[in-house]
Amino acid sequence: MATGGSRDEDGEFGYLFEDSSEDDDDSDYDEDSTATRTRRTVRSNRSEANSDAEPPLEAVRPQDAPQEEDGHPNVEGVLYVQPKAPFVGTYWSPVANAFLRIDRDNTSKPRGGRPQGYVFVCSINGFRRTLAQTLLDEQRIAQDARNRQQPHRPGQAQAIFGAEVPNATLLEISWYISACGCHAPRQWFRLMSAAWMTAVDDSGDGAQVMMSYERGERKELGHLQGISRVLTHESQKERIRRWMRAALMISSGQYRCKIGINFFTNQEWDFMGGYVQKDMGKAHYLFFAYPTLPESKLMIFLTHVHRIETEFC
Repeated sequence: MATGGSRDEDGEFGYLFEDSSEDDDDSDYDEDSTATRTRRTVRSNRSEANSDAEPPLEAVRPQDAPQEEDGHPNVEGVLYVQPKAPFVGTYWSPVANAFLRIDRDNTSKPRGGRPQGYVFVCSINGFRRTLAQTLLDEQRIAQDARNRQQPHRPGQAQAIFGAEVPNATLLEISWYISACGCHAPRQWFRLMSAAWMTAVDDSGDGAQVMMSYERGERKELGHLQGISRVLTHESQKERIRRWMRAALMISSGQYRCKIGINFFTNQEWDFMGGYVQKDMGKAHYLFFAYPTLPESKLMIFLTHVHRIETEFC
């Protein structure tokens, strides 16, 4: 399996930075089943032969389709601004409120992880935004337009997390921190816990961080391993790395610190949450989650990871 991203001295982090193969793209996902949208019954004088005909769009109420199997269909005909870079092999359709496949003859079901805030709709052969994601994107785009009217002043700090970040969306990140050639100080765990709590608070609803202090299986050097779901943009990757290094408050020449960061491609949050906890029960193990997660839920993640790792060995 091809791997991307950097590896640490211990060689323990290759899984977190797995890239999809050439045949996979990061925009597809599997659906267990295809549900039919529930429509409100409209009284009419239709004949019995037409009793199964679909009611007009104006008769459909949002509360009748709470799961948004087809996303937000844009009945009003709004020309939505493209919210982000297109998924691989797609282009933005402002009327459909969706990223449609460029190859219209490709009608196969998508593979890989489901994009955050999007639903694959077979009838349009593309990924349509949910109503919640549409409202979030429109709010951010409007804020960006207002910010462009106010020139940036020299010395003014620019946000890394939150709605003020240009083109921000909820992204899932895997990361690690190691001290080359020695154990990472346990104080780093407390410093990073405080730093990521601030990032989650700035990101608002849906944000989450999970991290642990664990040891590698080869050299058994202590390091920090974590995943974060925060409101940011992929262009902020190097700024996030520098922000993490600054949060550790490392004096010059004190430690050689290595920080690896990668955005999720086909990884699943629950699976990665289990991977972070793989040292649970060992004497050196520390764990932090914000907002707090139930202990029983964490154990389910851990069992899932051990089962999958066994299959790949």
